[in-house]
Order: sequence, then structure tokens, then C-alpha cells
Amino acid sequence: MGLSSSQGRLLMLTSRLSDIELSEIMISQRQSQLAMQSEKVASEYNEAMSNYKLTIKVTDDTEEKGYSKQDLTYDNMTQMGYLATTAKNQVYLKKDDDGNWIIPKDADGKNLLSIDKTTGLATIGNENYEVLDGTKYLSNSQIMQQSIMNGVLFLLDTKNNKDGISISSLESDTEMEYVLDTSDDAEAQSKYNYETARIARQDNQLDLDMKQLETQHEAILKEYDSVKEVISNNVERTFNLFSNG
Repeated sequence: MGLSSSQGRLLMLTSRLSDIELSEIMISQRQSQLAMQSEKVASEYNEAMSNYKLTIKVTDDTEEKGYSKQDLTYDNMTQMGYLATTAKNQVYLKKDDDGNWIIPKDADGKNLLSIDKTTGLATIGNENYEVLDGTKYLSNSQIMQQSIMNGVLFLLDTKNNKDGISISSLESDTEMEYVLDTSDDAEAQSKYNYETARIARQDNQLDLDMKQLETQHEAILKEYDSVKEVISNNVERTFNLFSNG
């Protein structure tokens, strides 16, 4: 192989090595992304399998104990005499289609509050409360439960009239309790199995691609070293020829 053709071959091999090394870097980055995806999938799965919900005892004469445990909703919450409030004497209510406040009633049909048409304040027991639109919280039971469990919303127990209105503590309230929410476990398990299998397939394919590139890299590197040695020998022979002349 002549000197010029050897140099051309060396340039081509150098370019090919650069392409392979770039592909290897891209595969490594893709594998890192898959690792992060795997961590996210595992985290979402663990969260779904360990999330809690709120239940409330609702009066039910058909049950042996006289009540049934139900997932907490705005309707059964007010039915049992509870209202959603803040720590600043503010109470959340819903509005009807005409924009009027809907006055919640308990199981006996008794209004839990009254609203002064002049001031717009709600009277509960002996206390006055500013009325806020609670559609965001009250129309979605999951959002409402999370808001209560996270301390964004509080519950007013209007049944406790002896000592006035009290803010209910979930830890001591015998009507409500935290329970594991298993309603989404099957879906979470299915999603976890699907996502982990998908990630594993992609990762295995990337491993195969990486091994192929490594094999090519090793073969080209050997040829690169061989051509480089040929060039070095040609240069040495040419130098010796002119030196002897």
C-alpha cells in the first residue's frame, strides 16, 4: 500500500472510529435516561401502592352497627355534619347554576349554616365565617381528601354543640379514619409491569448495539494501528533512502 493511499485509509478509519465513539456515547446517554425512567416508574408504583384515603362513618340503618364506612365525599361529609373550612374563619361551599350558595344539610335535613344576605357571612353555631367558593376542592373527592390530609382544608364538626363549633382532628375523630387506598392497585401493578418490561427490552437492545459497536471499534482500531505502522515504515524507508543518497 502506497504512502498516499495509506494516509487516505488512515483518515477514513479515524472518521469511522469517531462515528463509533459518538454512537457509544449516545447509547450510554440513552441507557442513563432509561435508568431514570426506571426509577420514576418504581417511585410511582410505590406511591400508588401505599397511598391513603379518608373514610367516614355514615348512618345506615341497614347495617348491623347502624353505619357504613364510605369514602369521604362532600355529600356524605355534610350529611354527617361536617363542613370544609380554613384556619381563618372561612368556610367553603358550592354554588348552584345560578351562582347562589348551596346550603348543606345534615341527614335529618337540618341546615348546617345560615348566610346573612346583608353581610354575606355564614353563621355556624355562634361563629361567623367568610364564605369561599370551594368548587375546586369539593367537587373532586380525591382533591378534597388530599387537601384535608395535607392540612390545606380543615373540618368543622357542627354536631359538637356543647362546646361550640370545633375543628375536627383526624387523629382523634372516631367518625373518620385513614385507610390504604387499594382501588388503584391493580392498575398500578399493570402499568408497572408494562413499563418495566418496555424499559428492559430497550435496555437489552442497547446492550446488544453497544457490544456490536465495541466489536467494530476493536477491529477498526487494530486496522488503524496496522495502517499507522505501514505509514511509519514507509516514512522511515523514504528517509533512509534520501539519507543514503
